[in-house]
Amino acid sequence: MVDFIKRDKNDIFGKPVLGFFFKNQKFLLALRIVVTATFFYALYFGFAYPGKENIFTGALFWGVFWALFMVATLPTFGRIFCGVCPHGFLGKYITRFGLKKTMPEWMQNRYIGIFLLVIGWWGVYYTFSGFWNSPLVTAAMFTVMTLLAFVLYYIYKDMSYCKSICPIGTLTRAYDKLSFTKLETYTDSCKDCRTFECATACSYNLKPFTFAKKNQNDDCTLCMDCSAACEAVKFKFTKPSEQLFSKFKTLNAEVWTYILILGSIPVSMTFAHGLNRSSIADSMIWNKTAVYLGLSEYAGGFAFLYALVLTVFFSVLGVFLASKVLKKDYAGTFSTLGYGYAPLFILGSLGHTLESFFTHEYQTIVQGFAQAFGFAIEVAPLAHRGDAWLHYFGLLKWIGVIWAFILIYKRLKLIEATKVRKIFGYIFGSLLVFFFIGINIYTGYVFKTYGAKQGGHGAHSSKGMHRPSSEVSKGFTKYAGGRGLKKVVLKEDEPIYFSFTNPNDRSKSAFTMGMFSHGGKKTVPTKKLWLVYGDELNDAKSVPQMDVQSFYYDTKKNLKETKIQDVKGTASFSFEIPNNGYYNIFAKNETLKSGTLFYRVAKMEYLHASHGSEESYTQSIKERVQADKSDIDLVLLKNEDENSFFYRHSMGDELRFLALLHNKPLTNADITVHMSSGWNKHIKTDAEGIAKFHIIRDYFPVWKEFDKRHKEELLVTLTYTTDEVGKFDGKEYKNIKYILTYPASFYPNNSDYASYAYALLLAVLTLLVSGIIIYRFRKNRTRPFSEVRHVE
Repeated sequence: MVDFIKRDKNDIFGKPVLGFFFKNQKFLLALRIVVTATFFYALYFGFAYPGKENIFTGALFWGVFWALFMVATLPTFGRIFCGVCPHGFLGKYITRFGLKKTMPEWMQNRYIGIFLLVIGWWGVYYTFSGFWNSPLVTAAMFTVMTLLAFVLYYIYKDMSYCKSICPIGTLTRAYDKLSFTKLETYTDSCKDCRTFECATACSYNLKPFTFAKKNQNDDCTLCMDCSAACEAVKFKFTKPSEQLFSKFKTLNAEVWTYILILGSIPVSMTFAHGLNRSSIADSMIWNKTAVYLGLSEYAGGFAFLYALVLTVFFSVLGVFLASKVLKKDYAGTFSTLGYGYAPLFILGSLGHTLESFFTHEYQTIVQGFAQAFGFAIEVAPLAHRGDAWLHYFGLLKWIGVIWAFILIYKRLKLIEATKVRKIFGYIFGSLLVFFFIGINIYTGYVFKTYGAKQGGHGAHSSKGMHRPSSEVSKGFTKYAGGRGLKKVVLKEDEPIYFSFTNPNDRSKSAFTMGMFSHGGKKTVPTKKLWLVYGDELNDAKSVPQMDVQSFYYDTKKNLKETKIQDVKGTASFSFEIPNNGYYNIFAKNETLKSGTLFYRVAKMEYLHASHGSEESYTQSIKERVQADKSDIDLVLLKNEDENSFFYRHSMGDELRFLALLHNKPLTNADITVHMSSGWNKHIKTDAEGIAKFHIIRDYFPVWKEFDKRHKEELLVTLTYTTDEVGKFDGKEYKNIKYILTYPASFYPNNSDYASYAYALLLAVLTLLVSGIIIYRFRKNRTRPFSEVRHVE
């Protein structure tokens, strides 16, 4: 045992701040306790609040633990996630008092963990969209894995669960080799050691003093227990992926991890979430296969399957050809060159992970933790989709490609062959890298040439849209879709909503003022709306062919028909606005599928006000419309402060909505608020059917760029499912899913831009007062010169 040692400059333990974070045992213990407590609290929260309103459980497991912490730390500090993992932390104590049996050889199979991760997680993710989005399912899955881990910790010694069964155990071991850190010992100090405290302290039965000689850390999880037992242990900075430049004992399971994870994440994402968004998605082989087999709803699963098959094919083919050219056995070539594929997943996914963090994950994580611990926090995303600087994250995957080429070159040096054979071996060994480059280039080409399809997320599209054949009742205008509109299929539960902007021509005005015709007759002013859909409020798309029944209520609560004009597949819904007041416009669609009636309603409440009018804004104008033609309704409750036709909602205002079903208050209904800036919030209606929230302040320009007329949009979506039974279009349904949307707009608060002026005034006064104080202080410190004469 060594009590003191002079540490190298590259030893992290010798750095004041980093050394504390990675070596101080009290800090590490406190950190593990906090992480473990948060882990189990998230499990409890998932069972206690199993609905979509629970965002904490998903934010912790799929936001913090996996995407953010795992992907960001593996290529930097290495396997530190395992060092704070709740399973490993508690497993050490369970193993200490357990049976300490040796795990059977058939269980000591690292492919078990890989199989659970690739099939159990990613296969289910792509095949059954939204399955893991359920807090209850997430909590149940991690609870089962936790119980399994604890049982295996108790039965078997040496933390065998982490080595073989844990879904991310082999993954973190494999990608740890990319990091720029390495744990080993000061070998000169270990020469005379006979007590081996570092090995005794290791719960994994590892020997840290052999790491430097073997050029690998085996199954070390960087728990740092060995560093507390002996000062000769060091955690040093190295060149990125330095371990892969030299020989070490290879493990085929690690190479297969690189290949299968590359196919499961970057390649599958490119297929299911990339190319499936293009306008030629239907021509992709995975979608054709799904349609041919009558399983189009599982198209995402087929994209995942094809991604795996193609990734495995190009990797195996490339290594096979390389082994033939190099005249080496396939197994040895595979285990040598296969490590060169390591950077493709990490760098290929890191860009997407970071972009997602800035655009929405940060907001979800903060609001999720606030929800779990009872804080009222509402934050905006750190960035919005389309921000130019986010595109720089896309460069990371190309850095991964370059890194992979370098590693294959370095690994090829470990094989004895002629220079010419190595050149061809390098080309064939890089075949998987060329495949990765090709699919990324092809994806860019497809979107540049054919564009994105209007159907949204192609991987999750449904089979079709049924058209109700019910008669059009009085007060309805029926619209069945434009003739010139490209046929796109919407999911039955895809919300539709009204927009003031023509999605196909954003330059056109939606307002037609009253004017004199040639005959001298003054026409009635009208307002135009467009029916759209899509997640992005700033980039909504025209609703495709579907049956829509449209109507509106005027300022006198009278039911009237909207006028629909179809121009090249884009339908505008217009209505007359002769009087000041509120106009309530509705568009309704009913679709039956799999025993569920999907009842969609798009609602728009429009306040018209003309200057110079003598009409007064009375309390009766605020009264809600009883919309008998719609089974479900969402009403924005007017505040007492609203005393003018020109009232505008502002940032910081509290909005209150009343949810109604058959004109009765609807309790425990789901409300989602989504802003054009990307901010969103999930709430539920109370016992009186009311849901309320504050509009966040997310507009903070510099003073000279502040625009008090800056306008932002938000969309309120109401969803509710009932057990109502009945018939629709001659077919029975067992329940009804109601989906209603309500768009609104808001502006900066008066105090927001007034505060800029107050701040400027305060700054000027502060400078003025400071100047006076400094002047008086300096004057008092200055003694005037006076001539002194001596008189003799």
